Amino acid sequence: MKNKSLILSTFAVVMLVSAGCSKSDTSDGYTTGDTNSVSANAKELATNAWQKTKEVTTNVVASVKEGTTNAWASLKESLQSVGDYTYDKKEAFVADATADVNAMDQKISDVSEKVANASASAKAGAQASLQDLNTKRAALGQKLDDVKNSTEANWNDVKTGFKSSYNDAKDSLKQTWQSLTGN
Repeated sequence: MKNKSLILSTFAVVMLVSAGCSKSDTSDGYTTGDTNSVSANAKELATNAWQKTKEVTTNVVASVKEGTTNAWASLKESLQSVGDYTYDKKEAFVADATADVNAMDQKISDVSEKVANASASAKAGAQASLQDLNTKRAALGQKLDDVKNSTEANWNDVKTGFKSSYNDAKDSLKQTWQSLTGN
């Protein structure tokens, strides 16, 4: 929005300068100067404004790409070492898993918002992907409950089941996001 205002302001200045300098009547004692010089200055101002807008847009796109990459990296790294959690570290695993699921929920919320704001053509396919993602997230919630209620006898199976469900939901989330953003 700031860039749009900058462009509009620049063009307004250009128009005012051009309109003021195109008069060649000097009967009132005012000299208007060289209109070619003013046109060149106006053109330079417009070019500079366009370059600045282009630069800011490029920076924003790069920032969004970096943020997306970092977000997926943090999800990827989070529960990589599930095998390191023995039953005596169950509470730590539950805390880490809960934090990861909460982070995933935030990303799902971001995707849902993006789907809601998508064009009609993009929305149709994205809604099916989002429904699939929500189904996988519900299954992940059940697996998290299983982890919380696990015993030492079923710990490894429950933990492995959670990780599998987590990876499935994470992959679905990433695919849905990529289909919406092209990243």
